[in-house]
This record gives sequence, C-alpha cells and structure tokens, in this order.
Amino acid sequence: MEAHKNYSGGMYNKAAQLYEKLIHSGIRNGEVYYNLGNSYFKMGQLGRAIVSYRLAEMYLPRDEDLRANLNYARQLTKDRIEPRQFWPFIKQFCFWYSKLTTKELLFVFFIAHLLFWSLALIKFFWKNEYTNLILFINLAVLLVLFVSLAVKLYTYYYVHEGVVLAKEITVRSGNGINNTALFQLHDGAEFKISKGEKEWLQIELTDGKRGWVESRWVGRCHPESWPPIAGQ
Repeated sequence: MEAHKNYSGGMYNKAAQLYEKLIHSGIRNGEVYYNLGNSYFKMGQLGRAIVSYRLAEMYLPRDEDLRANLNYARQLTKDRIEPRQFWPFIKQFCFWYSKLTTKELLFVFFIAHLLFWSLALIKFFWKNEYTNLILFINLAVLLVLFVSLAVKLYTYYYVHEGVVLAKEITVRSGNGINNTALFQLHDGAEFKISKGEKEWLQIELTDGKRGWVESRWVGRCHPESWPPIAGQ
C-alpha cells in the first residue's frame, strides 16, 4: 500500500493524507486508524494522534501496541486532568466491556441467550438438583451481558467525546467569543461533549470543569464524525 510506503520512508504528512483518503472512501478499520495515528504522532500532532488511536481502539480493543502508543501520547500532553475514580474500577471489574468490540459483545450475548433457552428446554425434559442452579447462573450472566451491551450501545450513540487539536484553546463560560475565559486547554486534552452546536461545543472534563469551546479546534472520537475536525 502506498500509504505504508510513505510512512516507512519517513514521509508522514503524505502517509497521513493517504490514510485519510482511505477513510473518506469508506475504509474504516483499526489498522487504518492506528497507522494514521502513528503518522500524526510522528508529525508532532498529539491531538490528532489521540483521536486516531481512540478510533482504532473501537476496532482493536485488545491491541497492546495501540494501547501503549495511546498511553504514551497521553503522557506527552500538557494538561494533567485528574479522572473520576469509579469508572476505571467498573471498567477493570467488567473487563469484557472494554476488551470486546460492540460486535463481539453482541455475539457473546447471542450465544448466552441461545444457551439460556437451550438449558431451559433441557430443564423441561430433565430435572435434577443442578439444572436450576445452572439455569440461574446462566440467567445472571445473560443479564450482565445485556446491561453491558446496552451501556456500550448507549455510549456509542449518545456519549460523545472530543480532543483538543490546536496548540491551545480557551474554554469560555458561554457559546461566544465575548464570554468570560475560564481556563485553557492544550493539544491532546480529552473531554466529554455535553452539547453540540455548529460553531461551539459545551464540554465537561473528567475533573468536573465545564465550559464552551470552538468546534473547529475539536476532534471527535466517533467514526461517523470523520473528518475529526470541523471544516477540514
């Protein structure tokens, strides 16, 4: 592939353009986003690299190289935002939520659902002291998988996250340049998008801070929002 050749030859800008062209043409997978992230990283564009890595993560949630590159890029960002503590605990406890893609989780849920009704049918014809216990355990697993899948789908469609793509942006108290400047964010800073407008976005950091930023400086961590920066 020409994009790979340009990346191997150190022509990272050209490689990034070719990877973006593939994405625009509808080729969206973990490898393309990952390689695009590497190209951006080599160019020193942390925000774009982080957006690309996070998009790749949706397709390659268990890729250790991807995880290492994303963590390294985050370490190089200027802003140090303390995260809320309960989400990391939940994600670690419910490991399947972060380790499986949406399609994989849907497949596992389908298998558990099929197994549940198979066990129920077996119980109808063959009753002993273990069938009720096995059926109860399977039902509990099925419910946990259902909740995990529901949360994952809700997060995908309704919880939007963004990344700063400029060297520095100002977070303001309202959706206009004349509103009070609250604080600054820098290239690679991540946040949740609470409300979106054409030119302004209301954002919320994991430490609870809120404000409005210009949408043109924000990359969106969602494959259907490509290109990641407004007006690109």
